[in-house]
Order: sequence, then structure tokens, then C-alpha cells
Amino acid sequence: MQPKRIKYYLLGLFIFGMILFIVLQFNSSNNIRKLIRGNEQLLQELNVKNELQKLQTNMAKTDSKVRGAVISQDTVHIIGIEAEVAIIKADLKEINRILRNDSTERLLTQLNYLVEEKNSFNLMVLDTFYSDGKSAAEKMINNQKGKRLGEAITNILHQLDSTRQSEVNRATNLIDSSGHRALRWGTTLVFFACLTSILAFLYIISRIHKQEQLIEALDESQRKEKKLGAVKEQFLANMSHEIRTPMNAVLGFTHLLKTQPLNEQSKEYVSAIETAGNNLLDIINDILDLSKIESGMMRIEPVSFSLRSVLHSVNTLFRPKAMEKDLQLSVTVDESIPDILYGDPVRLTQVLVNLTSNAIKFTDKGSVTIHVEKVWEQDQALRLLFTVIDTGIGIDPAKQQSIFDRFNQLESAATRKFGGTGLGLTIVKQLIELQNGFISVESAPGEGATFKVELPYTLGDSISEDQQNYLAEGEILPAHPDVRILVAEDNKMNQNLLKHLLHNWQLQYKIVNNGHEVLQSLDKQHFDLVLLDIQMPEMDGYSTIQRIRNDLKSTIPVIAMTAHAMTGEREKCLQMGMSEYIAKPINETELFRLIQLYTGKLPARDHVNGSHLPAEAAPLQVINMQYLQQLSNGNETFVRTMLEQFVTQLPEELSALKNAIASENISGIRAAAHTLKTTVAFIGLEEHLYPLLDLLESLQENSYHPQIVAAQFNTLKQLSIQAVQEAIHLLL
Repeated sequence: MQPKRIKYYLLGLFIFGMILFIVLQFNSSNNIRKLIRGNEQLLQELNVKNELQKLQTNMAKTDSKVRGAVISQDTVHIIGIEAEVAIIKADLKEINRILRNDSTERLLTQLNYLVEEKNSFNLMVLDTFYSDGKSAAEKMINNQKGKRLGEAITNILHQLDSTRQSEVNRATNLIDSSGHRALRWGTTLVFFACLTSILAFLYIISRIHKQEQLIEALDESQRKEKKLGAVKEQFLANMSHEIRTPMNAVLGFTHLLKTQPLNEQSKEYVSAIETAGNNLLDIINDILDLSKIESGMMRIEPVSFSLRSVLHSVNTLFRPKAMEKDLQLSVTVDESIPDILYGDPVRLTQVLVNLTSNAIKFTDKGSVTIHVEKVWEQDQALRLLFTVIDTGIGIDPAKQQSIFDRFNQLESAATRKFGGTGLGLTIVKQLIELQNGFISVESAPGEGATFKVELPYTLGDSISEDQQNYLAEGEILPAHPDVRILVAEDNKMNQNLLKHLLHNWQLQYKIVNNGHEVLQSLDKQHFDLVLLDIQMPEMDGYSTIQRIRNDLKSTIPVIAMTAHAMTGEREKCLQMGMSEYIAKPINETELFRLIQLYTGKLPARDHVNGSHLPAEAAPLQVINMQYLQQLSNGNETFVRTMLEQFVTQLPEELSALKNAIASENISGIRAAAHTLKTTVAFIGLEEHLYPLLDLLESLQENSYHPQIVAAQFNTLKQLSIQAVQEAIHLLL
């Protein structure tokens, strides 16, 4: 039977059952009514017999009293005779009431006459007794008139009683038959009810069982879907990250190449590479953002922030691009809007950056305007309307809703001309909805577009201005005094690298060695961002981020720095509460982009002119200086400092690894291998040493074999010695 037709069969069965139930109930009720009527009729007939009997008895009593008074000449016997006569009349009246019908009309007429005559005769006897004496009264009694009247009354009463007896018999038969029929129909109804209940119970049990099976199947399907979704998100994130790492290298070397003397054609090629690389990096970043939102890892972290600072950063970021296209870029804010608000400035910046980027991209001439106004305010809460207006190509009204769908752009021609994936507005819409806001668009082809974003905020607390400078002694004051970075890193080479980068970017910073110092610094001072190493002594990065989020109740952006290359490391960092993840060796461009994104206070980077180190006198067999040269931007002192640090630090870390292997300290071996990965990455030893270090870092108790580990260490030691010798040669 087809599943779709089952419901019709069930409906038909239900209707048939209801009709049968109604028929059974009707017949049962009808027989019960007959039974009730029969009982009522039987009671009435019994009442008639009782009334006839009372009449006969009362008349006999009256006769007896009259005779007794005459014979004994004692008037005591006739005391209350009038009352007795009245009772007889009342009995006769009641009999007339309950027996008045066509079949008894004649008998009742005779009875009424005879009873009246009998009463009159008795009264006449008494009158004669009182007036003429006993003899005259006895003579009247003996003339048989009274006797004949009594016999006539008795005869009529007998006829009435016989008539009522047949009615009693008929009522009894009716009661008996109705009772049996009611019993049969009641039994049938009970049987039908029991059968229906059993069938309904079996059906419900069957449906419950099927529903349980369906729920189990749905749960299993949901588990598989979540598993597949997690695999998809993990694959997507890992793929995007793995693509982004070499892309940052491509862009970094392109940036360095632009600083070299080039002919016009070469400059054109380099610019094309840089443009294509930036476009590809934007696509990868969009995919990462979308995967974070869909996997629930995108968090809204409200803090007190300056609205006008955010808008100034957006203006500064896009002004060069607007000037390049000869567009007028303006940002205006209503004066009634307070500057310090409580919300998520990072997501607000991301929304405005996407909308402004699109406006400039699709506008060839005219202007792009960002305007902020207040649409509602009550107590400490308010809603702001951000309007981004351009004079670009516009959007067909029929396609305005679809632009927020993923991978959707207006026309294929627009994709070819302007590029992109069509994910930007999808991400914007989802970010706005995460903040309980909404977005709308008004546009027409050739007349530009107006995007309106409404977001809720509350009034924020004043942002304390801590004037303490975190630069090392002798360094110049930062160009961005309102940007404060806290760096948690225990590796000396990493500390030197970060000092070099943050100093070149002219940012304020403070470097600490472990998680305890991070918590102390955050408790005493204000920072905009934390760069947090995962592997640190005393308190690692995971424990530190939990303390920051749970104990300090801080929502400060925290970027994890780790040399872990294992699958799922990035997702683990995000789940623990990190804002983002950057792998070691640290990519300069990626780090600057993250600082720019999460502080919202840095303009686009200017090109830095620098020179490469001169080529080495002899070819290097192990060391690869490309990464260090890229970070240095031509600073030979920085390269020399890093090489000296490497020559000093590598033997110490090898010694620590050797001691851990000698004592068979598995956790110590893993920690030492992880530290070595960071150190050797600066001079390009990943290809040679990472395979060995990965094995040592993932070492487990049940897979520990001393001979194999010792052989791995010896190979590691030989390559490290050669790397140190090459580094010393470069320092000479």
C-alpha cells in the first residue's frame, strides 16, 4: 500500500467507526428510554392497584362503622365518619385522574355513581338512626340496597383491576425485552469500544515506534551532517590557510621586487602580480570569514570604542584608492551622536570596509559618501543608521535581494570586469544579523546605490588614555600612540623578530614571557591587542586565554601564535576563545593585516624602500635566508642580530632536547621539539628539520622507542651543526 494512500484508508475507517458507534449508541439509548418508560408505566399501574385497594378498603371501613354504630347504638363508631367519606371521595378523584382514558371511561362513570350512592346510603342510615331509632336503621340495612351497592362497587373495582393487570403484564414484558435489548446493545458497544481502543493503541504504538525510528535516523543523519560539516569547515579553513601562507610570501616578495630598479614593462608585470595576489587573498579571506560564521566561530565581542576613530580609519584606508580613481570620498557623522559607544568595533569596521570597498569598486566617477545618523535613542540604548552612497553602476530592483546570496554578483560581465567572489555582501549581511541589525539597499541601474545598515549600540565608558610608552629605551616615539600591543613570547628569536616588526611599524608594545605576566599587564594597563604564544613556561596560551575570558571578563582581541602544524590547531585556538590564529614562522604581511583588522586604527601600509643583503660568498646547503631577508626590509643589523641569536640559542635548545631524551621525559621531548621548530624556522630549516621535529613533537608514551628517538636526534644534531656552521660563515 502506498504511504500517501494510507491516510485516506485511515480516514475512511475512522468515519465508518464513528457511524457504527453512533448507530450502536442510538439503539442502546432507545432501548434504555423504553426501559425507563416501562418502569414508569409499571409504577403507575402499581399505583392504580394501590389506589383501587385503598378505595375498597376505605369503603368497607365506612360500612363497618355505620353497621357497628346501628347495632351497638354506640356513636363512638361513627366519630370522623365525615372524614372517612372525604377520604373516599379523594381516593375516587385520584383514580379518576390516573385512569381517565377511553377504555375506562364507562367503568369510572359507574364507579363514581355507585360510590356516591353508597356514601349517600350510609349517611341516610345514620340520619334514620338518629331520627327514627335503631329499628328503622336496621330495617334500611336489611333491605339489601347497601349490600347491592357494595357488591356493584366491588365488581367495578375488580373489572378495573383486571384491566390494569393486563397493562402491568404488558409493561413488564416491555421492560424485560427492552432490558435484554439494552444489555445486548451495551455489550456490543463495550466490545466495539474495546476493539477500537485496542486497534487505536496498537496503531499509536506502531506510530510511536516508527517515530522513534525516524528520530534515531534523523539523529544519526544530524550526527553525520555535523561530522561532514566539521570536516568540510576544517578542510576549508586548512585549505584557505595553506593557500594564504604562500600567497603572503608571493605578495611579500612582490613588495620587495617593486623597490628594485625595474623597467616599465617589468613594473607593469609586478603590478599585475600584486593586484592578482591581493584579489586572490581577498577571496581567501572571504571564504575564511564565511566558514567562521557558518561554523558558529564568529563571535561578537562588545567593548567601548570611539565611533569617529573607526570612521576615520575607514576613511584613511580607502582614501588612496578613491584618489586613484579620482572619486570624492566623504565621511560625515551627526553631531548628536556620542563618540564613545559600546559594541563590536571590529565587526563594524568589517561591514563598513566591505560596503565602502564595493562602492569604490563599482564607481568610475562621482563620489562615495558614508553618513551616520541616529534613528532611535532611549536611556543608554540607541540605534544608528550607517548609509553608504555611491554614484556607480547601480543595481536592477529585480536583483537587489539576490545580491546578498553567496557567490552572487549582478552580471557575469561585472564579474569579469570587477572580479571578486560575490561573498562580500553575504558576509556583511550575516555580520549585521549577528549584531541584531538589518541591511537594505536602494538603487536603480546607472543611478548608483545606497546601502543602509541599522545597528544597535549602548553608551560606552570613557576610554582611559594610558600615556605609558612601551618602546625599548632609545627608540623613537610611535607614529600611532593610540595602538598598544601586548606580546607574550618566551623565545628570544621570536622576541627579537616582533620587536623589529613592531618598531618598524612604529607601534607601542610590551613584551612578556608567560601567561602570568600577561594577566598582570592586562589587569594594570589598557591594550588594544594581545599576541599570545601557545607554548610558554609557567602558564601556556590555552590557560591564559581562559583566564582572560573567564576571570578578567575581557573581550580584548587575542591572536594565537604557534608553530603547531597539526590539523585542527586553528579550530582549537578559536574554540578556546582566541580571536584569530597565525602560524610560525610569522608572516609580516599577515601579522600587519591582523593588527590592522583587530585594532581598526592603522592605515594601509606604505611601501618601504630597502635593499637586499648581498649574495653569500658561498652557496648554502641547509640555511635558506629568504624569510629573514623578507622580514628585514634591507636591515642588515637585524639579520646579523638574528643570526647571532640563532648561533647562541640552537645549541642550548639541542642540549635541552638531548637531556629530555636521556631521561626519557616524553613531555619534555615534545616541548623541546616545539621550541626548536620556532628557532629553526627563521633561517629556512623547515624542509630539513620539520619532519624530524614533527615526529618528536607528536611522540606518545605507547609509541616511544629509545633507539629510534636516539637515531632521530643524531640526524637532527648533524643538520643543526651544519646550519650553525653556515650561520657562522655568514657572520664572518
